[in-house]
Amino acid sequence: MTPTFRVLVVSAHPDDIEFGCAGAVATWADQGAEVTFCVVTDGSTGTQDKAVIGKGLTATRRDETERAAAVLGAREVVWLGYPDGSVEYTLDLRRDIARVFRAVRPHRFLVMDVAPTIGDWFINHPDHQAVGRASLDVVPAAGTTPGHFPELLDEGLMPWRGLREVWIVGPAGGPVAVDISAAVDRKAEALLCHVSQVGENAQRIGEWIKQRAAEAGAEHGFDFAETFRVISEGPGFHEDEQDEPGVDMARAPLDPRSARRAG
Repeated sequence: MTPTFRVLVVSAHPDDIEFGCAGAVATWADQGAEVTFCVVTDGSTGTQDKAVIGKGLTATRRDETERAAAVLGAREVVWLGYPDGSVEYTLDLRRDIARVFRAVRPHRFLVMDVAPTIGDWFINHPDHQAVGRASLDVVPAAGTTPGHFPELLDEGLMPWRGLREVWIVGPAGGPVAVDISAAVDRKAEALLCHVSQVGENAQRIGEWIKQRAAEAGAEHGFDFAETFRVISEGPGFHEDEQDEPGVDMARAPLDPRSARRAG
């Protein structure tokens, strides 16, 4: 069956998607979207236990992520294998994300918030900042313009100019809400697949993630929601090249159950 639209989510770490946007992507997968996850790091340092840091933890976290992706209905997880905790914004990182962007050809592109701090209550992980910046910079040039990284052309990856939206994923949320009421249990289930991260706190974390979704939903008249900032115009968006045969673009731009705050 032809997907209604394609979604690409780029995250820094194996469990970032579950915390930030798992309910939304599961909801879109239910609607027929083809969802791809791209995880930039190997997850090798995500523990307080020095005895398990390294390749063993990488293998565990890959398995956890693949199981979580299956719960959420994702088609594929792409791994870039950068060292966990050591990601810096480089041209190589931008090129590697552009490679995935051109291969997946997303209509909806979810990227991490680049802000170093969120209000006065959250310091953003440096890996998140670097991955978010590189992902955003794919949109106006590296993913959409042939002269940027011409080696990708040699790989058969032409620029993709049918992008419709960029969704910013982060703890601050945004004015666009997605009703995840039918998917909130799967969001929690997917997060709890990351046993190496939640450990003995699984029940508390599962309850906390639902509470946050309920608080976000209450602002928009939903039982549960996730919220985002959405960019859909400007450099990187080419309206004259967005008419892709076989894809129902009338439903792709915005979830019909989404709502925007006034003001």
